[in-house]
Amino acid sequence: MTDVQDVVVTALAALHKRNGVLSADLDERVRPEFSALFAMPADRGEVLREKLVEYLERLLAGLTDEQEQVARGTLNLRPDPVPGSLTDRMDVLAGELHVDRRTVRRRMNDAYRNMALRAQRGDAALTGDGYGGKGWYVDVFDVVLRLDRPTPEAIERRTVVVTAPTLDRITTSVDVPRHPETGQEQPGLETELVFGGTLAGQARGSTTNFSLDIALPRRLARGDRHTYELISRIPPGQAMTPRYVCVPYRTCRYFVLRVRFDPDRLPKAVWKHDGVPHSAVHDGRPSGKLLELDGAHEVAVEFRDLLNGCAYGVQWC
Repeated sequence: MTDVQDVVVTALAALHKRNGVLSADLDERVRPEFSALFAMPADRGEVLREKLVEYLERLLAGLTDEQEQVARGTLNLRPDPVPGSLTDRMDVLAGELHVDRRTVRRRMNDAYRNMALRAQRGDAALTGDGYGGKGWYVDVFDVVLRLDRPTPEAIERRTVVVTAPTLDRITTSVDVPRHPETGQEQPGLETELVFGGTLAGQARGSTTNFSLDIALPRRLARGDRHTYELISRIPPGQAMTPRYVCVPYRTCRYFVLRVRFDPDRLPKAVWKHDGVPHSAVHDGRPSGKLLELDGAHEVAVEFRDLLNGCAYGVQWC
């Protein structure tokens, strides 16, 4: 564990005691090495508490809903604070989550570790800058690519985290490479927004790139998480290039991909791209880790903290 992570985990373990962030003795419980991350040396009392709560809110951004619930509950950051001890708050969480106290403690520790990792990264890595404007990043990108359908379709579910003061629209893009054997001049793409917003516009960024504007169902605030699902289909009769890769142009913290092959058209080889340059993908030859299909003719891969401009995913021949 690095220094900042160590400082934050230790600080959170001290903060959650007694009445959490509402404790009267907050000045004594916030150590200088921790307060240096968000406050001035002279800050005390309610000024320190206000800056602490603001900093903790930033660290909570990007946690799963359950981790955020546990972290808020144990630190007493809920809109409805629970008076009493940490044990009292853990008992409330155990009842809400239908688990025992030991499970709550384990999930609390997981949440604290993720908050500490967020602190270690700092705000710069999660500013929300990237293609399509500022104000949000992708926390989870979950894809199921079905090749056992009449035409290939990718079921893409994204959970985004808001970094702007407010956000009501996002822009994303999809590339449909030309198949090497068909040489289509202008590949097509059919899209369907299943939930989480409405498709407000679609345009071509190039002959192979599609830009999608998505109007969110409500105006989101900084720190909010929002999930939407989009289905992208290759038009009937159009051949698909034998790969699915994600090349992020804004922060993407977690990408999971499952490819389901048609049992009547199984590939000769399947391999994984884990942060490779474009040239490795365009070669079309096995260059990464070879993958074996399971009994359902599927492969699954996952990636964390993707580097912008590098390729992650699966290719086959």
